[in-house]
Amino acid sequence: MDEKQTILIVDDKEENIGTLNKLLQKYNLLSASDDKDAIEILFGENEIDLILLNITMLKSDGCEVCKTLKNSPKTYHIPIIFLSSKHTQEDIQKGFDAGGVDYISKPFHPDELLSRVSTHLALRAYEKNLECRVQEEIQKNKFKEQMMYQQSKQAALGELLMHISYQWKQPLASLLSITKKNRQKILSLDSFDKDDFLESLKKSKDILEFMSETIDTFQNFYKPSYDTKEFSLSDTILEILTIVEGTFYFDDIKIYIISHERDTVFGNQNEFSQVVFTILNNAREIFKLRDTINPEIHISVNNKKVSISDNGGGIRGESFDNIFSYDNDMNNELHLGLYLSKILVEKNGGVITAANSKNGATFTIEFLTWM
Repeated sequence: MDEKQTILIVDDKEENIGTLNKLLQKYNLLSASDDKDAIEILFGENEIDLILLNITMLKSDGCEVCKTLKNSPKTYHIPIIFLSSKHTQEDIQKGFDAGGVDYISKPFHPDELLSRVSTHLALRAYEKNLECRVQEEIQKNKFKEQMMYQQSKQAALGELLMHISYQWKQPLASLLSITKKNRQKILSLDSFDKDDFLESLKKSKDILEFMSETIDTFQNFYKPSYDTKEFSLSDTILEILTIVEGTFYFDDIKIYIISHERDTVFGNQNEFSQVVFTILNNAREIFKLRDTINPEIHISVNNKKVSISDNGGGIRGESFDNIFSYDNDMNNELHLGLYLSKILVEKNGGVITAANSKNGATFTIEFLTWM
């Protein structure tokens, strides 16, 4: 692997290029006689670490060339050293204003040129290494978020399966009762009543349709969705309550909702549902952990603002900002869910906050930029 750094020399005089080639022979060297040749090289496959640019050329103005390169995302990061026979303070300042990192007056001393070139190449190497490390950290953070998202999905799946089991508990018991009753009637043909039997079948059919609709509801909630559309916050919350009602009824948790919603919002309905689902389930867990008496959740919708309050005793022992952070070492599903909720809300132009109310905690979701 070639570890030499590459320098591009931009000068319209062959003798100047020849002199620089001799002085800088330990580097990879490329040359261009004007701005067109330079741009062709820079926008090609070559990775340039430093540009030596003659500020006064017949066909090109070095300062204008520098400005062009500094305005391009592909070349703005490449350090440019001006070489010029002009050495007034005004000329030097003009070079720096154009974007140059250094200015060497002609005739230059070879040792001075080599020293400055070496310094700026070392800085560029450090900068590139830093850029690589930043990209590595970004990739690590992306991987970390993906892992946490997978953990959250698994936790959500477990929650959904639990809610399904509670939703189906009573219908399955009813089906079992109807089946036993019909079996007894069939075995005792003397007491068999056709109309009664058909009514039993209808009840069974209704129960099975209810269970099928339940599966559809859970499936629509859980499947990934990247679509954005207009939707009602109140209607979406009611759909979520149909999912959790069996579990919350079993745990004797009462939920009250008041809506003063005037307009729909525009965004990812599925992601909003996940945030509300997380807050409700976290409240349920807090109720269980603290043995809350007469647990209640109050939901208020006021146009683009949703508030969810509970009477679980509030947030204890940490700041409100910290509850939306996540540390892998904590292994805390409550924190994980709130951390991802914050990401989802902010992704859709909103803000999620938390505060303690009279008897518990209040989470507020406000959509600042949603239509």
